[in-house]
Amino acid sequence: MSVEFKEENILEWLLNNQDREAIMECAEHGCSGGVIGELIYYADSEAFYEKYKDEIWRRLWDAYQEYGSESVLHFISTFNGAKDVGSDVQFSNLLAWWACEEVCRGICSDWEQDDNERQQELDDEIRSGWADAETPFADNH
Repeated sequence: MSVEFKEENILEWLLNNQDREAIMECAEHGCSGGVIGELIYYADSEAFYEKYKDEIWRRLWDAYQEYGSESVLHFISTFNGAKDVGSDVQFSNLLAWWACEEVCRGICSDWEQDDNERQQELDDEIRSGWADAETPFADNH
């Protein structure tokens, strides 16, 4: 029995079903190591592809245009594992993994931006505290 993908989009599915560590691992190393347990078996990656194929193809089109490849299919041919695709099942697996990895990279980028913004706010608070603090040696010099 394959995994049921109930969420409306890949982002929602990842955030509801994967922990931070798995998302970060997938973003850095991809799906091929089995870090996303629901995408290990072909039956599951096929179900993922079928559920999210419209989103996957929108993402492919956007990425293809951003990177300036000759065509969407040429862009897909550059993916890790593309040279080993010999069936429609393997093709849908390749696209499912690519989409999952792309969304994981986006999530990690958002987390990094949020962390940077929080750090900037903390730094600003510290600096404003220093500016407002009285210098203990001011009267002595």
